[in-house]
Amino acid sequence: MKIRTALTSSPALFALALLTSAVAVPAAAQDVPAIDDLSTPPLPSFDIPQPQRFELDNGMVVMLVEDHELPLVEGIALIRTGARYEPADKLGLAGLTGDVLRSGGAGERTGDALDEFLEGTAASIEASIAGDMGRVRMSSLADDFPEVLAAFADVLRRPRFEAEKLDLAKNDANAAISRQNDNPQGILFREASQIVYGEDSPYARSETYETIAGITRDDLVAWHEQYFHPERVILGFVGDFDTEEALAEIRSAFGDWSRGDGPAPPAIPVEAEFDPGVYYIEKNDLTQSNIAMGHLGVRKDHPDFYPIEVMNNVLSGSFASRLFNNVRTSKGLAYAVTGAVNSNYDSPSLFFMFMTTKTETTGAGIEALLEEARNMTAQPPTDEEVERAKTAIENSYVFNFDSPGKILNQQLQYEYFGYPLDRTERYLEAIGKVTTEQVRQAAAKHIRPDELAILVVGPSEGRDKPLETYGPVTPVDITIPEPAADKAEVTAEGSEQAAALLDRALAAMGGATAVDGADTMRVSGTLAQVTPGGEFEIPFQASFDFPDRLRQALTLPMGEMALVVDGDRGFAVTPQGINDMSGAQLAQMKETFSREVLLLLKARGEEGFSAVALDPGEQDGQAVERVQLEVHDLVTVLHIHPEDGRIIGMSYRGSGPSGAPGQVVKVFEDFRESGDLVLPWKEINRFEGEIAATVQLESFEVGVEFDEGTFERPSEGE
Repeated sequence: MKIRTALTSSPALFALALLTSAVAVPAAAQDVPAIDDLSTPPLPSFDIPQPQRFELDNGMVVMLVEDHELPLVEGIALIRTGARYEPADKLGLAGLTGDVLRSGGAGERTGDALDEFLEGTAASIEASIAGDMGRVRMSSLADDFPEVLAAFADVLRRPRFEAEKLDLAKNDANAAISRQNDNPQGILFREASQIVYGEDSPYARSETYETIAGITRDDLVAWHEQYFHPERVILGFVGDFDTEEALAEIRSAFGDWSRGDGPAPPAIPVEAEFDPGVYYIEKNDLTQSNIAMGHLGVRKDHPDFYPIEVMNNVLSGSFASRLFNNVRTSKGLAYAVTGAVNSNYDSPSLFFMFMTTKTETTGAGIEALLEEARNMTAQPPTDEEVERAKTAIENSYVFNFDSPGKILNQQLQYEYFGYPLDRTERYLEAIGKVTTEQVRQAAAKHIRPDELAILVVGPSEGRDKPLETYGPVTPVDITIPEPAADKAEVTAEGSEQAAALLDRALAAMGGATAVDGADTMRVSGTLAQVTPGGEFEIPFQASFDFPDRLRQALTLPMGEMALVVDGDRGFAVTPQGINDMSGAQLAQMKETFSREVLLLLKARGEEGFSAVALDPGEQDGQAVERVQLEVHDLVTVLHIHPEDGRIIGMSYRGSGPSGAPGQVVKVFEDFRESGDLVLPWKEINRFEGEIAATVQLESFEVGVEFDEGTFERPSEGE
């Protein structure tokens, strides 16, 4: 305490003492070795504790590792299943099964009751099914382990698959599909895999709105019955327990689970056939080019696995690697750049090189990656590079096993895929034996520049060189297919009934002449948008020039914004500048515009128009007549008041606030005369039963004369 007071009260004297001691010894007397004389001692050996392995009578494998540092227990079950086994028309089934396995309740507990139980015990149970396996995880306090283990067993053995939880999971899946083109790197890796593996390969397929829509609760039950059996489950626990006591609890929870009636499915072979060359995805809302190039990689049991591990480190394993040094540091072409011959346990992965670069250095980036791929053979790894790579691998290897949980997870993986359980112990020895010549042979064999598929995601303008410089260019379409619309068959009787109902609706609106003569209109009002953060009111004005021009002007907190559609083009004018609409944005704007009631009715008699009467229905407790309209493949159901003939609503499959598809219902109220027309001045929009927005008009003009500038794209700076 006295020393602290003295130092605190006189920091200048303390600093002087340090300086004096630092210079008191002559440099020659310190005997500092030259840097070339420095050496590092060999790494000490370390023992990796092995889990104890047991096998129950029903074939379930159990691995246990005691760890008494904290009063916790963590567990994981690996299930021999995977999305690669999904039928082509049910893509997404495995993922939904994994989600609802847990959220849909299990045993005697509903999903909500299971949530409450886990929250009350500070425990967790989570489930998922990926491409090549299913996983169910649990964690609990050590004192609660028996009770949580029983719930964990229920999730694996007795899931309830509640229908409402499946609906929520399907909505989440659809929302993810709607956002799948938001992230350029997500696009890049997804599409590159499809190019190399093949679009229909189980290792590269993607679910769609249509495949998700076709999945039912019965499909989840059938999937569980097919794949969830004890001999296909590998169970591991690590934590504060006694092994014999824990094993007794596990036998009690799982011992009476009966075996299935067949072996686990084998891995699906990879049949990758693709044309090397350039593939391009146009994405004009980006300011960079995202570049990937690759071909088929290897499995982890390949004879060259250990030389490949060293080779990968030479190519892209550290700040001293070739890609980092040459592409990022020396040429300054990228912040993010990487590459490796990757490997899976039971199927070949990909050789992959990736970078992002400015649009104007796209060609330079492609050439830099190709140069590094070729140089792995033309300028093969040196003895120095190989030794540095081996040292880096050896120095970092211990961090893969610095906790009992990591050790257990690795052993479970080996057990699952049928690898020797001592592979971890033999890894460093195998790396140490790798020679420079083996690394060179691996590079020449497994990096094949002439077989690369080169994929570029980025804007179409501003590149330094045309993509054709590097080979034939194949455009890649990433348009998200819309879900097929449910529609009734058009019959003569149904068409006749629909025509009569539409005649009544036209009369209620002011007559066919007034509807057909309304070529332009302008409305203004307030849009009340409902968001998770509350309801926000947005003043707006909309100008319509039928059939294909629309301008929406919005007053937002950050300033004025305008969205314009003019035929097959669209743009947004914002305080930050003018942006052309992407294909998806433009398509959504045009679809919304096409469902204006006036435009729908004006299309009658045109080619591509059909109408059929449906059975009567209800809207907010009000009986309605229903007419299905199909206008140029766009299906909409009009809700017509049975007494006065007014169109008081419509319904269709559309997009919600998140972009996910679902049921949209529009309710029309507050009908007023607007010139020769009688139209609603209030509109309530619902998505999947929840109010998403309300529109209240303040003015309505028909037959407006617009300046040409209303729909023209302004020049930058105007």
